[in-house]
Amino acid sequence: MCGRQEVFLGFAPAKVLNKISFADVLNEDTGEGYQRPRNKSHSLDFKKYVKKEGSSTIPLTFNLRKEFQHAWRIERRKNGSATLCLDGNARCLAQVDCQHRLGELKDEDVSLAFMSFIGLDLRAEMAQFVIINSKAKGLSSSLTDYHDTNLLSNLVEVAPHLYIARKLNEDPESSWFKLIRFGGETTSGLKRRTSFRMMQKAISRFLSQTKGINLGEIDDIYAIVRDYWKAVQMIFQKEWNDHRHHLISKGVGLHSLTRLLADILKTDKSQNYSVNFFENHLAPLKDKIDWGSKGMFAHAGGQKGVQEVHVVLRRAIGS
Repeated sequence: MCGRQEVFLGFAPAKVLNKISFADVLNEDTGEGYQRPRNKSHSLDFKKYVKKEGSSTIPLTFNLRKEFQHAWRIERRKNGSATLCLDGNARCLAQVDCQHRLGELKDEDVSLAFMSFIGLDLRAEMAQFVIINSKAKGLSSSLTDYHDTNLLSNLVEVAPHLYIARKLNEDPESSWFKLIRFGGETTSGLKRRTSFRMMQKAISRFLSQTKGINLGEIDDIYAIVRDYWKAVQMIFQKEWNDHRHHLISKGVGLHSLTRLLADILKTDKSQNYSVNFFENHLAPLKDKIDWGSKGMFAHAGGQKGVQEVHVVLRRAIGS
């Protein structure tokens, strides 16, 4: 037993463990997986280390995936020991905490100790990964935020900001559709505009700023945020499309424009919210704001910079 979970403890050559295991890396395009991409240089550093005299490491951590139960079985003995029998051609061990150590050891005979959870479902496996790695250096905060959206059963009640931020990325009607980075792998990496951590923080502040306004249920609030950003995209179409040379969808633009949304809702409580409604409010910005990376906000950085830009935007629309 390890805590409240029954586990299998064993050892095997590194090349065998490499062959029969896999890392379930998050694919941001499909939403499958949950881990960060492997850093090859880290793996090579460990390979160099483990070949040295006197080297060692803590046990690798796996999960015998439930869906691959046809490829593994545990033969138990009365004395408490057991043998893990595996199909040598199947990758049925999920790498919960070892992908960087094991990644470059496909040709190494060095013996490594390991611990494997037995038949955890994907949700429980993810939870173990988060517990082990949530404070790990290099693990993207956006990735741990993404895990929360999968693990929290009452996400709308507990973390509505995460719900809205994730939906902005998943809704084809959203201006942010597939433009938010989660810390996984994606074929459209260069197109991603902002991180999930940055987006959820902006939404969290917006929800706090508008707490006293009746904006409806969570999906009504999401629709308001979505329509607002569609209006932003329409007003600043050129800047939005050329995001690499403009700040509109980077941190300073994201946070200042989200704060401006709260100002608009506080000022105009007509509740007839639509893309057209927000376009009318944002129209004065079109000829007054230069979002160029070398333009009027080029110096703006951090929270102080966001505040300065927000003041300029608010004055420009007369809020």
